[in-house]
Amino acid sequence: MKTFMKIAKIVLNTVTTIIIILGILFIVLFCFGIQPYVVESGSMEPTIHTGSVCFVNKRAKYDDMQVNDIIAFKIDSDVFATHRIVSKTADGFETKGDANNIIDGVITTKDNFLGKNIFSIPKAGFIVKGIQTTRGKIILSTVIIVIFLAGILLGEPSKKKKDDN
Repeated sequence: MKTFMKIAKIVLNTVTTIIIILGILFIVLFCFGIQPYVVESGSMEPTIHTGSVCFVNKRAKYDDMQVNDIIAFKIDSDVFATHRIVSKTADGFETKGDANNIIDGVITTKDNFLGKNIFSIPKAGFIVKGIQTTRGKIILSTVIIVIFLAGILLGEPSKKKKDDN
């Protein structure tokens, strides 16, 4: 039983540490103007895969963007895209997904420019999308409660109990 308790404590501490590190990482990224977006199509394959999470620097300057930079922009009020700049015109940037044969047909201007893609994490978007569902929120809440309760149950006995033995 003692071996099981030791293993359970190690697993609990590891999971808790990972959650805390990820939380701090996202807060730090947010403070530096870096926002995650989930990629929902294969238009940027093989550079950025469907289901990836792209991290976009929202503080990137529109005027500093160059041909071949991958940028995020609004197509309309609730649709975003992450595509490569293929040319600069007097009106703005023409963009195209790496897997697409033709340009987007949407000119990216200062008004619909969101930022420059700095990196992506493949498949992480599937987890994010899963958590955003009702079922995912219930599962996540349950996991957090279980970790909290396990921490209490597996925690160190109080000094008073140690003194009594």
